[in-house]
Amino acid sequence: MPTINVPAQLDVEHLMTAVKRLSPAELREFMQQLTAWQQQPDQQSDEEAAIVACIEKNPHLPAAEQRKFKRLRRKRQAETLTQAEETTLQALWQRVEQMNVARLEALIKLAQLRGTDVRTCMRDLGLDEHPDVF
Repeated sequence: MPTINVPAQLDVEHLMTAVKRLSPAELREFMQQLTAWQQQPDQQSDEEAAIVACIEKNPHLPAAEQRKFKRLRRKRQAETLTQAEETTLQALWQRVEQMNVARLEALIKLAQLRGTDVRTCMRDLGLDEHPDVF
């Protein structure tokens, strides 16, 4: 087995240099171990799992509140909203905005953790398929 000097900070280039120095048998072993590792179901870190859970926890209001929210928005557009309904609508808007902020902050953290952008994370999580998510 060859000895390879590894810098304190590894990057893809350093890894590729090390892999290229492996013998054919070592390369096969490396590829088998890499494939086995990739196929493990739980490759998410605890931090990443917590962030994804936050995103999934804040998709929208519960069904009954969502229906109420839509009904009150329609009444506002029709200019038939009472003062009490306006207060309720404002409270629901505030909850929706808080949920959006929490979800977006989590998406930003996830993108930073994965070294990508928010759009890619949304696509990876299937959120780009739901135009009402944001």
